[in-house]
Amino acid sequence: LATCVVASASLIGDAVTLGEEEAFELRRAGREAFLIYLASLGCQECLAFAEGSLDEAPIGISSQIFGCADVDALLPSLHWIYESARRQAHGNLPGLLVDGGANVGRATSRWIAAFGDTFGRRVVANATHAPCIICAGADATSGGGAAGVAAAPPTVAVVAVEPSASNFALLQKHALESGWTYEGYLGVNAALGNQTGEAMLAFSEDFAIDEVATLLFKPTDERPRQRVRVLTLDDVVRAGLEAIPGLPQALPPTVFLLKLDIEGMEPAVLRSLLTSKAQVKFVTFEYSSGIWRESLDVVIADLHAGGYFCFLITPDRLLPVSPPFWDVLYNMPVWSNLFCGRENDPDLSAVVQLHAGVVGLWPMLPRTYLEGYAKDHMEELTFAGARKLCTDFGSECAGITCACSSGDGTCGRPPSPPAGPCTVRSGWGGARSSPSGEVTFMRDPEASELFLLSGADALPGMHSAVVSRAAIRDVRRLRHGMRWIPIQGLHWHPDGGLGLDR
Repeated sequence: LATCVVASASLIGDAVTLGEEEAFELRRAGREAFLIYLASLGCQECLAFAEGSLDEAPIGISSQIFGCADVDALLPSLHWIYESARRQAHGNLPGLLVDGGANVGRATSRWIAAFGDTFGRRVVANATHAPCIICAGADATSGGGAAGVAAAPPTVAVVAVEPSASNFALLQKHALESGWTYEGYLGVNAALGNQTGEAMLAFSEDFAIDEVATLLFKPTDERPRQRVRVLTLDDVVRAGLEAIPGLPQALPPTVFLLKLDIEGMEPAVLRSLLTSKAQVKFVTFEYSSGIWRESLDVVIADLHAGGYFCFLITPDRLLPVSPPFWDVLYNMPVWSNLFCGRENDPDLSAVVQLHAGVVGLWPMLPRTYLEGYAKDHMEELTFAGARKLCTDFGSECAGITCACSSGDGTCGRPPSPPAGPCTVRSGWGGARSSPSGEVTFMRDPEASELFLLSGADALPGMHSAVVSRAAIRDVRRLRHGMRWIPIQGLHWHPDGGLGLDR
């Protein structure tokens, strides 16, 4: 077989050489998982796209399920990574957080609340209250008390960049009201771009909060204009390091998280990361087919060539979209958010596992099933019996899938009812959305996610015959009328697309 070299984000160091067949199997498994997920949201017609070659997305889907699943969905997972790194560095920050297209501060507010302690710092700044506080601040066990907190560097530093004058005024108002400067905060009234300079911004005078102001307006756009500064990421990072007290000035500067919601300028700024002096660990960005002037796949490919691996964000899973997983079907959501990290960073794999909830011994995945019976063992067993047999089977058993009488699919953990009966599963292709409310428990947490399965050790077992059975099984489920539970607000357009009831 001819070979192509692709790097798996679950591997550290050398890239993995995949044969064409192996890359095809991963891409196909990713497509099936994506379509099954769409079917679980109510798009039963989507399963028909599992087979065949497509040159373009057959339909468009517009839904808050993708459009509103932004970096907020990942905050619990990112907080664990951030705080672990901060403690390992003896209190030094893992890097700046840059809110590109901050609007009026929703993301900035969430970040400072999640990673910082403005309340604690505000209290110890009060001369009357401070002497009464013994356990103060995020590092209370160090024994510094209120005085230690007052002198300590921030536990989070955010630079919020917003070009709209009216939005920026509200951003700064929220910063003052919420005490963001008790931690590390800098607001910058400018647009993010790939070159320093000035540009005209089209804005809406009659919007109290303008979420559609853009530098990339059409000549026919009749909205008024305002001249704005345009700064590069390096400019923004430098301003943050100079303005926020207590930050180390060491080079190269590090950005722990960059968020981009900049109305079509995302591709230019994303490509600038590849030459930026700042080292960006994680980046998340909004994609909108109606605003972007180039296709998503080209940007994903460029980021991958520069060492970043990207995922489509959903409320409960990260779906891999970088090569070899890219498929034209990922263009179906016309409004979505993506998350990327360095492919050789073990923390990227950790975020994938944390967001999916596959942490600890025999983690539970509600409303999911694993494909294929381990060693063709189809007997239904008790929960305990299935776990024991799966353990005995070792690497040939990824986990167990059980019937669940609970409406939320959380059987097996009190106070929910017990899970069962259960069967042992091989699990090739990762955990998938269940149409019947099953619950899965993973013997091997990594086997739940295709991204983690794409490592060298897993590839020899990814047989096309097994993947094909997955497609056949799911199409049969549709043909035999198995009911998928629809999500309220998602509907099918007569012109061949899905939309959102507003």
